[in-house]
Amino acid sequence: MQTPSPLAQETWQALAETSSAAVRSAVAQIIDRDKAALAGAFYRHMLSDPAATPFLSVLAVEEKLKPGLQRWMEVLFCHRNIDELGAALALQKHVGEVHARAQIPVHLVARGLRLLKHEINTRLLETDLSREELIHAVLYVDLLTDVAFEEMSASFMLSSEHSARTDEAYKMYEAGRNLALEREKQSVAVLEWEARFFRMLAAGTPLEDIPSLEDSEFGLWLHHKAPLLFEDTRELPLIEECVDRVDQSLVPLAVIGHDKDRRSESNRALAKAVLVEVDEVKFLLRTMFDRLVDLEVGRDVLTHLFNRRFLPSILKREISLVRRNGDSFCLLMLDIDHFKRVNDEYGHDAGDRVLQQVAAQMVGQVRAGDFVFRYGGEEFLAVLAEIDQARAQVVAEKIRQRIQDLEVSLTGGRTIRVTVSIGLATNDGHPDYQRLIDRADRALYMAKNAGRNRIARA
Repeated sequence: MQTPSPLAQETWQALAETSSAAVRSAVAQIIDRDKAALAGAFYRHMLSDPAATPFLSVLAVEEKLKPGLQRWMEVLFCHRNIDELGAALALQKHVGEVHARAQIPVHLVARGLRLLKHEINTRLLETDLSREELIHAVLYVDLLTDVAFEEMSASFMLSSEHSARTDEAYKMYEAGRNLALEREKQSVAVLEWEARFFRMLAAGTPLEDIPSLEDSEFGLWLHHKAPLLFEDTRELPLIEECVDRVDQSLVPLAVIGHDKDRRSESNRALAKAVLVEVDEVKFLLRTMFDRLVDLEVGRDVLTHLFNRRFLPSILKREISLVRRNGDSFCLLMLDIDHFKRVNDEYGHDAGDRVLQQVAAQMVGQVRAGDFVFRYGGEEFLAVLAEIDQARAQVVAEKIRQRIQDLEVSLTGGRTIRVTVSIGLATNDGHPDYQRLIDRADRALYMAKNAGRNRIARA
């Protein structure tokens, strides 16, 4: 059996000196009887706090967080020996890591635990404990809660510091990409929207079906990827303002008051106004890219995809966007079937070629605002932004089919075909991104266990 940690031994000794079996039993009975009510009071208080609402949703609280808090109270307050206490304190490290991933501020947790102690102590007043036992019971609850919070906070700080370093590394990675190519790609995306708008305006056709600039390929990139790279730049909010003026003022004006005379003064004025805004977007875009230093770091050398160490930075932002805008996003976890067999039968050069081709097929089937990672070995992961499960299933099926139909050319004129299994998970509102990754991973194994070359949904 593993030796309890020094903290567990120290805490056990302190509890032994201040609490009797009657005290521990009274607290455990309260937790066992009222854990649901205590969790309800805790989250009612949290949801009423404006500072907490950005991190919580009613659905997540009812389905995930309340049951989790009840289990946490049982583990912490109903332990029976030093080994169970050690396990309870070890759990606090995991809780701290979860809070760090979900970006829940420490002071909110401290405030909630203070309320929880008050609720438990209020119930202790209704027990048959003597005055001295009641004092010891309050001290028992305070000590356990405070030690748990200390462990939780220490883990939170370590995870937050690691996450901050990863965020900075991600920005360095983005700076190391081929920025000239990315700049041209986004400039072309703006020009494509502009050309479509002017073609429809010149042809005198209805404009109701024209996509907004925000919903274009450039808009998706601007909404999801640009803030990660250009978070503190002066130009980014100016570009967003230009896009808002085009989408909220100029295009609606064209739809409502479009003059069928393509040479009319109103049409020329509208065209000029759109042209001015789009030119400003292109100028600001060039300026923004020019501010970055061209570094060559952090790229997966073989596939040129994102490295998995940047996944937390992406998912935290997508979860934040979901909380703010109500959109959904999905993960695809992909694994190449029987990849070891490829390496064993054809050699590692052939395996590398397969990995490159699979990566290329994935990138070819996603949009500008999506992210594709080499997750490790023969596993890949895609983050599909602003998409529901049904549309994500379509994307996953296109990827699966394209890879199944692909002939990978090898040396000596040989070719090889491979298939992939895909797990699909949709964001369910939980603030911890690791849960979403785990769900996608479990769905992937469902697909593999069901026969491979298929898609399974979490």
